[in-house]
Amino acid sequence: MVTVKVSSKGQLVLPKSIRERFGIEPGDEVEIIEMGNELILVPIKKGTKLRGLVTFDKSIKEILDEARKEEAELEAKK
Repeated sequence: MVTVKVSSKGQLVLPKSIRERFGIEPGDEVEIIEMGNELILVPIKKGTKLRGLVTFDKSIKEILDEARKEEAELEAKK
């Protein structure tokens, strides 16, 4: 886990090790997904032609919401 600070302009700086691991370069886009009180950052790589290769009947947010709900139910049973 890495902790970063938010600047007065609302900006975050991704550490070099994270950028290198995920191949994030200047100008790349990162999608932000809201999951309750958490944020998930997903790098969007331009030029990767995967659209249509895999299809889901639900959005990624719905899939992640369901996974979180299942996880919470399992934790409640403990």
